[in-house]
Amino acid sequence: MSPTASAGAACGTAQLRWKLTLFTHKPSKAPTALLSATNTSPAPCAFDGYPKVQAYAGKGPAVWSEPKAKAPVRLVLSHGRTVDFPLFYPASPSADGSCAIPVDDAPRIEVLPPHPASTDYGASLQITDPHGRHVTPVFCDTIHVGAPRPQ
Repeated sequence: MSPTASAGAACGTAQLRWKLTLFTHKPSKAPTALLSATNTSPAPCAFDGYPKVQAYAGKGPAVWSEPKAKAPVRLVLSHGRTVDFPLFYPASPSADGSCAIPVDDAPRIEVLPPHPASTDYGASLQITDPHGRHVTPVFCDTIHVGAPRPQ
């Protein structure tokens, strides 16, 4: 992986395999989940920005992502390489019991790469625990996407 996006076209959904892992036991201030993107295409692609994550329950409530910091992200993801983005969000109701998408709503989760093409509609994700078992997510507020961590 290169620190600059000097080569390769923008990464698109068709080139990426996404994975979303929920941390079941997390200390305060630690990420709630980890979003990983692996380049499955033979050619490198440029990751220029933060992925966009959206969780929604039917036509009802929705939660969107925003970068945790405003520092620019520019890197080239070579074939087979993975980049992780820590996700920070409350996964339990606040003291008054409010939560945008509680556990009984079983939300749909979608992700888009940064700067997607007009025909790139993103990918649906299942969230799993660290052992790969599917879990039902709870999203109570905005999803903050942390700085990328190349593997």
